[in-house]
Amino acid sequence: MEKIVMPGELLWEEETRVPNTYVEGGRTYATVLGMMRNDKFVPLEMVYAAKPGDNTVGIVTDVRHSGYIVDMNLAQNGFISSKFTRVSFKQGDLIYGRVKFVDEVGNVDLTDAKRLPLGKIVSVPASKVPRIIGKRSSMLNVVRDGTGCSIFVGNNGYIWIGGKGNLQLALKTIQFIIRNAHTQGLTDAVVNYLNENGGNVSAPSRDEPGERSKPSHEDYGEGEPRPRGESSEGEREDTSVAHGGGKHTKDCFDQDCFQG
Repeated sequence: MEKIVMPGELLWEEETRVPNTYVEGGRTYATVLGMMRNDKFVPLEMVYAAKPGDNTVGIVTDVRHSGYIVDMNLAQNGFISSKFTRVSFKQGDLIYGRVKFVDEVGNVDLTDAKRLPLGKIVSVPASKVPRIIGKRSSMLNVVRDGTGCSIFVGNNGYIWIGGKGNLQLALKTIQFIIRNAHTQGLTDAVVNYLNENGGNVSAPSRDEPGERSKPSHEDYGEGEPRPRGESSEGEREDTSVAHGGGKHTKDCFDQDCFQG
């Protein structure tokens, strides 16, 4: 059974700590518009707030003596201190890094930053990022395998796509996921979409992700906050080719960008 949930509406009678909710008087309420499906809360919108450990994709917009200013698709820019990186960046470089610290006004310090090769940056709604990634990166790996592209997903809603694969198919598949993020059976639908449009991929054996329920909120994927020291094979593989630089193009995949 599905039910639309408005911000402030009661989700569960008991205290439950899951994203996009708050607890008051021992009860759990929604902070954003969402959907209840079989006692699972699926957020349909949300405002991204950076947290230590988050993976991010960004664009270097300014070079200073003390470090580098990074566009992170947020009200506040990110900052990479030159004291804590051996990599020299230049304006326009695409980077993939991790949030180290967020101060009280939202300024973000980044660490472990790597330069990404020539590619395409797209902006997606932050609420759709978990569905694009999938549980243990299952959905992301389907898109990678079906298109042959290298893909980095940031919690901040920026996605980098590059490599020698089918870039246009990767972009269209991400659009497809965003449009259908609220539906069940999305993994199979994405596999079918890829195969019908020139891809060649099989459905993963894992359960598909994206929803948050009160008993299970311990799974993480690339671009989602992850326990310290945990990583995925897909990320390690892609990180090994994160070098070089170049000009980029950036698209917006918010709802207004789907017109026409």
